[in-house]
Amino acid sequence: MAPIEAVDRLALVADTHAYQAGLPQLLAFFRRQGIRHLACLGDCQPEPFRAWLEMDGGHRLYWVYDVYGPEMSEATACGEALALLDRIFLAHTRALVWTHFKDQVHAYHQGRATARPPLLLCHGHTHVPAVARFSPPFNRLLYINDALRPQEFRPRQACLTLSPDTAYLIVPGAFTMEEGRYPTFSFAVLDAWESRLAMVSLKDLAALESTELFLA
Repeated sequence: MAPIEAVDRLALVADTHAYQAGLPQLLAFFRRQGIRHLACLGDCQPEPFRAWLEMDGGHRLYWVYDVYGPEMSEATACGEALALLDRIFLAHTRALVWTHFKDQVHAYHQGRATARPPLLLCHGHTHVPAVARFSPPFNRLLYINDALRPQEFRPRQACLTLSPDTAYLIVPGAFTMEEGRYPTFSFAVLDAWESRLAMVSLKDLAALESTELFLA
């Protein structure tokens, strides 16, 4: 696994399902942004993401899946749950994050506050872009882009600064066509060096041309 110093920016994508048409545009956007590390958080088909590894020998792909798969053997790392340097945890559902990493989360919460880097629990499945401060039994919601019906989904973008000695739940949302008709093109990008998180939701992929990450 690459050291955290090399994971300067990590893109998070989840729940593409059978949708493929817009993924080349998204991958090209990540490349223009200088992003080399991409995590797929489950319910994604491998085929569109193989192009990410083929684009550049320096690209890395972290692939997680639920009990139904699919797996991706050629990914940089592949499993039901993955840890990047024991502080960025990846899984498809919150239950899987908790099942695999509860000891690490407990230890982090019980440790002394010494300006430690934030602990990041990243998952998909819900299709709702959201960020919460994770401090059981109560979580503080910091960002959400929800809609009662897929057709009511709205574009939104935000940049969040992540505090030290804090655990976060991060859900990038779905990058797909909900019900096969409604675009909900959401993703997230983590700036690990600066402890910032960009949350992006689009309805028109043409907007990628003017999208700027980490706006204040």
